[in-house]
Amino acid sequence: MLVAVPAVFAAAILPLASHAALLPLPAGAEFADALHVLSAGMWAGGILALASLRPPGGWGSAEARDLVERFGRVALIAFGITALTGVLRATEQLTAMTDLWSTPYGVVLSLKSLGVLVMLVLSAIAWRRGTPVAGVEAGFAVVVVGATALLAAFPFTGIR
Repeated sequence: MLVAVPAVFAAAILPLASHAALLPLPAGAEFADALHVLSAGMWAGGILALASLRPPGGWGSAEARDLVERFGRVALIAFGITALTGVLRATEQLTAMTDLWSTPYGVVLSLKSLGVLVMLVLSAIAWRRGTPVAGVEAGFAVVVVGATALLAAFPFTGIR
């Protein structure tokens, strides 16, 4: 409980040191980055949290299914916000579709997007079954977070 407020604060101010703060971007880019980081943290962080749980009655129990159902509602909203803000930020960073495969930044962004799509498919499978595909899904979450860190620290060569 004591960690939640500082963690949200840290995630919200993280974009102040990213591309949004260093490049001449439209007003609101830092807010979009903060929203992206917070919503992605809710989605991917929730997946990682589920991967670490071992419900007493197993994942087939009513309590575990209820947990997955409740997280599914939050995860859907968090994913939607993450995807929307991610697309908005990508359109500010890339000048053309060809940048996705012709610039190092675009290639990393494409790989991150592919990882997110895999996570989305795995999340949909878990939600339909009412049980998490947590191990594999959590692994992809870690890879996507790593790609995100690489993008945040990326040199500005080849992008606006």
